[in-house]
Amino acid sequence: MFAHAMTSHPKVIKKRSHYLMGGCLIDEFYKDGVDGYISFVGHTPTGNVIWTDQGLYLDDDLKSIWKNEKENVFLLDCGSGFGNGRLACLCIETGQRFYSEEQS
Repeated sequence: MFAHAMTSHPKVIKKRSHYLMGGCLIDEFYKDGVDGYISFVGHTPTGNVIWTDQGLYLDDDLKSIWKNEKENVFLLDCGSGFGNGRLACLCIETGQRFYSEEQS
């Protein structure tokens, strides 16, 4: 499943803002995801993940795609909107990862 901030089980209807901004349980979502589904989300730059012991940066700490321990949530926002961030791309078929050059 894909969303800007959070996904939800397909049978659970949420307000549009849930998918765009997340909700009060966003940290729990990042740790647990939605059982039976894989979620690809953004909104929170991976450098802001404060519970890194609950997952893994796939390349460079703080500036790469992050996945939770269950491997059912992938955070793709590597801060490309900020001066020291970069754009990330993940091929969901092969797992290959691509990043833009860092901005200065």
